[in-house]
Amino acid sequence: MIQELRAAFALVLLIPLPSLAKKGPELKRAEWEQLAQSGDANAQYVLGSLYENGDGGGVDIKSAINWYKRAASQGQESAQFSLAMLYLNGRGVPRDSSQAAALLLKSAEAGNKLAQCNLAALYEQGTGLKKDHNQAIHWFLAAARQGDSLARYNLGIMYLFGSGVPRDIDAARKWLELAANQGYAPAQYKLGWSYATGNELQRDLDKARYWLRLAAAQAEPLALYALGVMAATGQGETQDTVAAFAFLTSSAKHGYQEALAARNQIATAMTPAQIQRGYEMAKSWDSATKNRQ
Repeated sequence: MIQELRAAFALVLLIPLPSLAKKGPELKRAEWEQLAQSGDANAQYVLGSLYENGDGGGVDIKSAINWYKRAASQGQESAQFSLAMLYLNGRGVPRDSSQAAALLLKSAEAGNKLAQCNLAALYEQGTGLKKDHNQAIHWFLAAARQGDSLARYNLGIMYLFGSGVPRDIDAARKWLELAANQGYAPAQYKLGWSYATGNELQRDLDKARYWLRLAAAQAEPLALYALGVMAATGQGETQDTVAAFAFLTSSAKHGYQEALAARNQIATAMTPAQIQRGYEMAKSWDSATKNRQ
């Protein structure tokens, strides 16, 4: 359970930087620079994003940091968030979690939901500031109420296992379902597996299959593994070793290497023709997944 929580919070720190430059007018770097030089904080942020992501030219982290700092000093909350991520990951600057936390706090107080979610993770981990479960919950809630799916997932996990909060299955289900209905695959997997095992939620194999298949359609490796186990054992559906082989093969391909041992064990009772069909089925699923992405 603790490992699952840590994995969940680690994901927060890897949120991709949103490039607002792509959402704004189609200006060239030079044109953004002209606006930024005039003191426009939003233009300074966009220019920093262009330099960091390499949009409209090569990546230039030094210039990105310069413009983020100038925008952040004017209270531009997206620049504060972006600069915090650079400090947190040690990209272009020495890694400094305390400086990152200070910037995230400013951005979070200005209402930036990504900053709120990341700040909550730092409070939960005690990274860059003193560990504080109450502050973690406060900021996860702030981000979740703004619709942040990762914050909603993390709240669901905390309530599910009673990490820093009293265990509350109803609250856990609420937040996990909100995240899952937004298409967040780890939440879909967690709901599905919890319904399949009955360990956290009341066992319901129909709901288990529903959520696991949604997650598997996004190539969530643990969901693919779970479906493989269910197909191999006939849980909630007819036993199907070919489908089980395919699910487990796809799970391993997408990162869950432990699935290989289960797949190889199943293969000992399969014919070469069945194994071939399993590989073909897995390949077909992977192609369909790529087309949806």
